[in-house]
Amino acid sequence: MLRVLSLTAVAAVLAMAPMALTATHAEASSKAKQTKICKHKTSSGKIKTWRCRADQPCCSAEMINYYTCGSKTLGCL
Repeated sequence: MLRVLSLTAVAAVLAMAPMALTATHAEASSKAKQTKICKHKTSSGKIKTWRCRADQPCCSAEMINYYTCGSKTLGCL
């Protein structure tokens, strides 16, 4: 009896695994659409890359080596 219950529990977990993986993949792809990749070429020729939300501007202050995301209302202050 214990063997049947444990096999049933394993079967239930294996049946639910694809649904959990699909939900995680869908959530990750929706997050990817909400972000954008910001790039800035420095004076040394290197390309600095960072991520911001889709509604935020990409801000860079090369003199102080500061690269960040701005706000919708204030921009890059």
